[in-house]
Amino acid sequence: MRAVLIDSTKQRINKFHLGTAPVPEPASGEVLVEVKAVSLGAWEKELAHTDNLCALARRTRNKTVSLGLEFAGVVRSDGNHFCGGQRVLGGTHLFKDEKALADYVAVREDYLAELPDGLDFSQAAALPIGMETALTAFDKAGLRRGGNVLVHGASGGVGVYAVQIAAAAGATVTTVSGKSSRKRLAELGAATSYYHGDTSFPDLAGAFDIVFDLSARLRFGQVRPKLSDRGVFINANPQHDIAGLIAAQFSRKRIPLLFVPRSSSEMQRRALDMVTSGRVRPIVEKTYPMSQYQQALTDLITKERFGRIVVCT
Repeated sequence: MRAVLIDSTKQRINKFHLGTAPVPEPASGEVLVEVKAVSLGAWEKELAHTDNLCALARRTRNKTVSLGLEFAGVVRSDGNHFCGGQRVLGGTHLFKDEKALADYVAVREDYLAELPDGLDFSQAAALPIGMETALTAFDKAGLRRGGNVLVHGASGGVGVYAVQIAAAAGATVTTVSGKSSRKRLAELGAATSYYHGDTSFPDLAGAFDIVFDLSARLRFGQVRPKLSDRGVFINANPQHDIAGLIAAQFSRKRIPLLFVPRSSSEMQRRALDMVTSGRVRPIVEKTYPMSQYQQALTDLITKERFGRIVVCT
């Protein structure tokens, strides 16, 4: 089968190449999925920037296919819950599994959900990890109607769903993003949008019940004065703020740990229910054929984007 592979002797975008790999054999509890679309996000961007051989080996764990955490496709083997011909979406495990930027992927059935009619593969591929991360974050934070929510770094593949989920729950949503995203974020439900180049964090108006940082720029010490009495700071990269995690242990203001290493059927069905009911819509910045995978990866690391970049196989 075709697959985007990594040549560790090369650097940046040049280390990715379109090659061939064996069609995977599904293990017990898995099904074989013919991949139709793959979303590119933070994982692929991190790998593109990782040129150190040791660091690259740690991240890829010597997997044959290392790109493509979230995908949509058609089941091609019968399992316990899915059978050949069903359209599905899902995500592989961040550390344990072969990834999906290939013609086929073997994946656990409990990582998958069936696609509803009317949702195409490219839209579906933009959903799994982004939606599940946002839903998990707000579950931990206690999202409520009437609350004030700030999404910092709102234009990416998680942020566009965080804005929609919070708005659908009846919260007042403030966003910080790139300049070109402000109008589009308002269309998704943001009440107020700031450009990060014009407004520093301490200058943001009001106090927030939830601050969801997807930019990897904020720390608890900065955020704490802007949180309400029992406000919650959700840091998508908590390993960058160990001091903040320690300080939060002695505060009424919380930092719940957020880590979503793979998709789950239950959360995917919950996300799809929000999509089919019209509360959330998939956000795709641009789609590319697999033959243009290198351009897709180049755009991922060099351009501001709104939502996901998707490669259609």
